Amino acid sequence: MSERMIERDEATQNWMKDSQVNSIRNRVPPKGQLGPEDCQECGNDIPMVRREHGYELCVECAGRREVRHGR
Repeated sequence: MSERMIERDEATQNWMKDSQVNSIRNRVPPKGQLGPEDCQECGNDIPMVRREHGYELCVECAGRREVRHGR
C-alpha cells in the first residue's frame, strides 16, 4: 500500500470520527436545558440522565429505532 493511500485512509477515518463527534455534540442540549420529560414516540417517562443528554426517546424506543435503521 502506498504512502498516499495510507494518508487518504487516515484522512477518511479522521473525517468519520469527527462526523460522529459532531453528531453527538449536536444532540446535547445547551447548558441548563433538558430534553423532554416524555418519549416522543410512546409517551413514557425519559430518565433524567437521558434528558440531561438531550435524548427525546426512552431506551426501548431508541433501541427499536436503531434496529429499524440498522445501527
